[in-house]
Amino acid sequence: MIFKKVSNKELVEFIRIFNLLLYSKVGITDSLELILKKTGNEYLQQMLKAIIKDLKAGVSLSKSFSKYPGYFSNIFIANLKVAEETGQIAEVVGDYSNYLEKIQNLKRKIAQAVRYPVFVLLIAVGVVFFMLFYIIPTFQSLFTSVKTKLPDLTQFLMDVSIFCVKNNLIILLLAMMVGIMIYSISKSKRLKYDILEKVVWRLPLISTLYLNNLLARFSLSMAILLKSKVGLIDALKISKNVTDNQSFQNQIDKITRKIVKGESFSSNLENSKYFDFTFTRLLAAGEESAELDKVFYIISDYYSKQFDYYLESATSLLEPALILFIGIIVAVILIGLYLPMFDIINYFGV
Repeated sequence: MIFKKVSNKELVEFIRIFNLLLYSKVGITDSLELILKKTGNEYLQQMLKAIIKDLKAGVSLSKSFSKYPGYFSNIFIANLKVAEETGQIAEVVGDYSNYLEKIQNLKRKIAQAVRYPVFVLLIAVGVVFFMLFYIIPTFQSLFTSVKTKLPDLTQFLMDVSIFCVKNNLIILLLAMMVGIMIYSISKSKRLKYDILEKVVWRLPLISTLYLNNLLARFSLSMAILLKSKVGLIDALKISKNVTDNQSFQNQIDKITRKIVKGESFSSNLENSKYFDFTFTRLLAAGEESAELDKVFYIISDYYSKQFDYYLESATSLLEPALILFIGIIVAVILIGLYLPMFDIINYFGV
């Protein structure tokens, strides 16, 4: 049974506290029981009760956690299986806690970067609709009382305003349809993949952001798996799932098959749209030194910093561009409304 009402924040907090208790030499079952007493989330309580019951019945920790794939990833389960053999459960939970925090940090940065432009665009849409539905109609009676030809821009604004007022229900339905379409795309792996391949990869800055984020997460996953002594092949099979990108997963599968045949990882990354020269050279150095886990940590840190740099650049460019965009829209509408004023002044002989 998977409990669906435990937030990512609560899950990260649970792993962090679990890690601290284990490092404090508190037993696994005792640690979980202590967390159970403190948590206020009933769904997390049910999950912990079930896990504790399994442990007391002799079920392994990794198997107990694996019953909840919606919360505990294959990375964590694979690490736990190895840790149960080596006795380094506290270290593995600690590494996974750091992994979750880094992934959450990447997601938080994306959310923060997206929040501002979305907010500005919503304001822009709100301003435009307010003018179309309320401001422009107040000028219509004035303009119609004056027997003079309106400028093209003004006439266009009048026509759009009249259309919106008369068809407000249709516009509302269209907005709902767009919302449903966006929601459907977000839930469909196939549609998201098509958009990724046909749109994202053709946008220079967006594609760079996406790739740096992907490589940072993939490398971090590889690092913690290899550090926990998970084999390279198993680590690749697990780490490819850090993304829903089917093309990336297929490429990792091809690389995995070649590694099984005896080829090196780095030698199969040439002409890849995902793995650039920097990644390939660092990986080759890791293979030569037999310290792939450390190199993957370095790679992850490098691409995380690259992601931060490009995200900051994109945000600094986008913010003034959006403000200018809103200013232009408002200016065009105001100019369209005030252009006929000169004719109206002449009409009344002022």
